[in-house]
Amino acid sequence: MPASRLGPPLDLPGSPFAARLLMRIALLHYSSWPEIGGVENMLRDQATLLTRKGHEVVVLSGLGQDPIDGYDFAVLPEIAPSFKLYQEMRAIMDHGQTDQSFHKYRALLVETLKPILEQVEVTIVHNVFTMHFNLALTQALVDLSKEHRMIAWTHDLVASSGDYSLANPTKSPWNLMSTAHPNVLYVAASEQRRAEIEATLKPAPSVMVVPNFVDLGRLYGLSLEMRESLDALALAEREFVFLLPSRIMPRKNVEFAIQIVTTLRMSGRNPLLLITGAPDQNSAAAANYSKFIHDTLPAKMQRYIVFVHDYFTVKEEIMRDLYMMADCLIYCSRKEGFGLPILEAALHRLPIWCNGVPSFWAVEGEGAFMINDPSQLDAAVTWLEQQSTFRLQRLVRHSFDSNAIYTQYYVPMLEGEVVAA
Repeated sequence: MPASRLGPPLDLPGSPFAARLLMRIALLHYSSWPEIGGVENMLRDQATLLTRKGHEVVVLSGLGQDPIDGYDFAVLPEIAPSFKLYQEMRAIMDHGQTDQSFHKYRALLVETLKPILEQVEVTIVHNVFTMHFNLALTQALVDLSKEHRMIAWTHDLVASSGDYSLANPTKSPWNLMSTAHPNVLYVAASEQRRAEIEATLKPAPSVMVVPNFVDLGRLYGLSLEMRESLDALALAEREFVFLLPSRIMPRKNVEFAIQIVTTLRMSGRNPLLLITGAPDQNSAAAANYSKFIHDTLPAKMQRYIVFVHDYFTVKEEIMRDLYMMADCLIYCSRKEGFGLPILEAALHRLPIWCNGVPSFWAVEGEGAFMINDPSQLDAAVTWLEQQSTFRLQRLVRHSFDSNAIYTQYYVPMLEGEVVAA
């Protein structure tokens, strides 16, 4: 029985590249976790993705802590806002002037970064090329880019932002913020940002668009067991992710949920049913029923129906993970005193398929579709796909999947198929 992977291995898009392409990659930003912000979250998710694909990754930051996500992490005090030379430089530059402190600080940064960057093949620099928070760092990276491959991951541009102003925008070093630097590949997360970069920086650079994504493990705070199971579950490919939180007992009517999901699969859909599936140790009938359910599940359906307890104990944190990952609850017991999972699903904002268990009537049927017979499946699917939360979750899961984005965008970018203009 697998110790960590949940479900049979799947052939996932992107997996061949991990064996074909292994690089040493640095990611650099002013700050990182536990600082909370869009750039900091993207930095962490990007580092996790690249590590998962087999690359050696180091995150370089002026502020932050090691999140223990499997990659190397280094705080560089020289780029922290508390660094003495930085503060001396800013005191002068905030008045639109420069003195030797800028050049001294730039030289120190080059001296600090050069031996680090010589150990990696490419550095992904978040925002430093287009934001003015440390212009000496920007200049140092421009200087180093002549000998070292760099990617300017451009979340924001001070030169086109109404949130900040430059003290002396046409003079050096402030004009770094409106200059497209040769040897640097610019990356934007959207066509809108690409157009802004091309219109703002001179000469206009070629810009690669790479969509953002969200690491589900970080966002949901998934347990280690579930993090290690994400690829096997292939959530991004699923049209439906159903959850049945139930012991395997005759009155739980597990075979009905299996029949529903099998019918969906036979019609060409791609569902996933996650059954918690803890055994009832006190009932011989339940043990026989569990054996029957397992033995009669066709091998071709093992990709689509997973008994979680067969892989690891469903503890409280695993139960939370399952609610977070699912997009619909199936709960069609033959008999219940109440039916607590319906309340739990409601609090997790999940649509519900159920029969007339008492908890369905307790919530007055809100957010639920009553299904008692497979003949109602088409109507249930129509209802489910009309739920805005379900549609949005499925859209994001499909369109912003990290594996697909890695294959389509990161691989050609890292392999040098897209080069700086």
